[in-house]
Amino acid sequence: MTEPTLQLEVLTPDTNVVNTPAAAIRVLLPDGWWGILPGHAAMMAHIHSGMIYYQKAEKIRYIAIYQGTLEVQQKPHQQTHVRILTAAAEEGDDMEAVQYALSQRAEKLAEIAREADMEFNKLKFSLEKSLQGANITDVR
Repeated sequence: MTEPTLQLEVLTPDTNVVNTPAAAIRVLLPDGWWGILPGHAAMMAHIHSGMIYYQKAEKIRYIAIYQGTLEVQQKPHQQTHVRILTAAAEEGDDMEAVQYALSQRAEKLAEIAREADMEFNKLKFSLEKSLQGANITDVR
């Protein structure tokens, strides 16, 4: 008979990074390391940036995440489902390579955020300038 598994799913806005059965998961939550096994009680939690370990086919795999939310769903007579939503994640079997890939992605996300902030401020300044030059009266 096969050992029970849980379904691990890691989603970013761009892609489904992982969607696989796993025997166990270890994740660092704000109150310490948690182990999640098949049959775990339903829960939700914030995840700090860092590493998640999961066991699949007797091998340890790694997921580096850039903060996120973890949800464990446990429905009667169904497989435990663990879903992680995050801005960025990298998965693999080499912890250092996964961490490096995530740091590169985090730098790109930070640059995109800086560019978006600059664009927003330019548009805001332009709008404020237009409103100052316009003679708008209150019509009621």
